[in-house]
Amino acid sequence: MSNKKEAIMQAFIELLDENPARRITVNDIVGRCGVSRNTFYYYFPDIPALVSELEARWTDRVRIPEAPGTAMDCIAPLVEYAAEHRNGLLYVYRSTDRVRFQSDLDRLWYAIVRKYIDNMPQCEMRSEDRELLARYFKSAFVGVTLDWLESDMEYDLTAAGRRICELLREQSAKGRLP
Repeated sequence: MSNKKEAIMQAFIELLDENPARRITVNDIVGRCGVSRNTFYYYFPDIPALVSELEARWTDRVRIPEAPGTAMDCIAPLVEYAAEHRNGLLYVYRSTDRVRFQSDLDRLWYAIVRKYIDNMPQCEMRSEDRELLARYFKSAFVGVTLDWLESDMEYDLTAAGRRICELLREQSAKGRLP
């Protein structure tokens, strides 16, 4: 991708972190990244098209750990990105096609969870079982993420995830989980 296109997208994300979306203009974006209006329009017909492209690629911007050590390591990349770009992420979430957004979220969480499961050396299991676990936990993480976004990211997702892990361990140790 062009450095100028990337600069335009990054400038818009930064502006979203500072201003309500309705106040951001093409002039604001090009002023932030140092390109001309013509350059903006070369890559995007308008700001909604820019938002659409950001939404389609936002999951690619989240850094997936090479070898996550715990389930919470899987949540950390999303929480870090969201903390850096809270307003922008919420704007993109609220203003885009939910079906496509959820599809991108599914792809993100599947990649993260699958990497986690595949890097569990202490756990010997069949590939079908790894796939089943990846799909199950991907769905759980997607649901939790959507709930978190719906609440305007009001609660600490990392703390909630840690507590869920603790509760599962406690109940499993007591033989209370199916």
